[in-house]
Amino acid sequence: MTEQPPPSGYLPPPAAFAAPGGQYPNPYDPLVNPPYAGIGGWFNRMSSVFQRSWKSIAAIFAVTHLLPAVGIAVTTAIGTALVLVPWQQEMIEAAESGEDPRFDTLVGPFLGLMGVIVVAAVLFTVLQAAGYAAGTYVVTRDAAGAPTAVADALRYGFRRCLGLFGWTLVTALLVLAGAIACILPAFYVYAATALVGPIYLFERRTPIGRSFTIFNNNLGRVLGRLAMILVIVIGGSLVTSTVESVLNLVFGGAGSFSTDPDGTVQLAGQTGMSIAGSAVVAGIGAVISLPFTMIQFVGILLTYAEQRGHEGPVSAGSLAAELD
Repeated sequence: MTEQPPPSGYLPPPAAFAAPGGQYPNPYDPLVNPPYAGIGGWFNRMSSVFQRSWKSIAAIFAVTHLLPAVGIAVTTAIGTALVLVPWQQEMIEAAESGEDPRFDTLVGPFLGLMGVIVVAAVLFTVLQAAGYAAGTYVVTRDAAGAPTAVADALRYGFRRCLGLFGWTLVTALLVLAGAIACILPAFYVYAATALVGPIYLFERRTPIGRSFTIFNNNLGRVLGRLAMILVIVIGGSLVTSTVESVLNLVFGGAGSFSTDPDGTVQLAGQTGMSIAGSAVVAGIGAVISLPFTMIQFVGILLTYAEQRGHEGPVSAGSLAAELD
């Protein structure tokens, strides 16, 4: 009789994650970097995470980061065109008639556009929170030997996204307060709250206070990991900005070839071309930046797991159990 495969969705027993002879820390744990492994072990585990889970992470971030970013870009472009073209037309008509332009009829559409952008930004942030939670779930369970479907990970992400969004909002306000006080405190708060997301998902208790404690107790190690992540993110931003600048030049040039003799129609056409080009550029920029966003996410998750390993016995299996 052919042996049946074990049922999916269950974690292996804790013994499956134990090092030979009960050694701790386990040098073979796929998620928790042992204290003596240093930055090399951290990078090795990042590579292993992508080898195991890159397809799932990419699918999750495409749904929760890429598609909403493209949607916001298109919505903003259309809304801007609906407001900007009438404004330009009013300016032209006022110049031709010698009268002062009247913008009172444009206040309503402008405020409506601002409202749509604010609502879209909030929804986008909530979706991002769902993506981070779902990514944490799938990466941790893959490392624990209990792979999960993307749909199940997304269900987990949407179940936890509002709480994560709330703590993200509080963290952003703290960073803003630091920036108002002085630039240096803002950098400190930003770094000290970098682990709020994983702490909320795994521990469910005082994530901001815990993040400050971990950061202050392991300043050099955590700051070193965050610096590596920052270098990668800045490199990705430079690549994205360069590509967007080139594309903006291309689309900006395309908008100047209108030969319509009617100045209003010509201006509206150029404006529409420019706004449509901006939407396309924003979408392409979102695609390019997606891999760097994934690297940032994995780096922060591994940094948190490493600090937990310094505090006491922990493994990929025990971390996966904490998520359930």
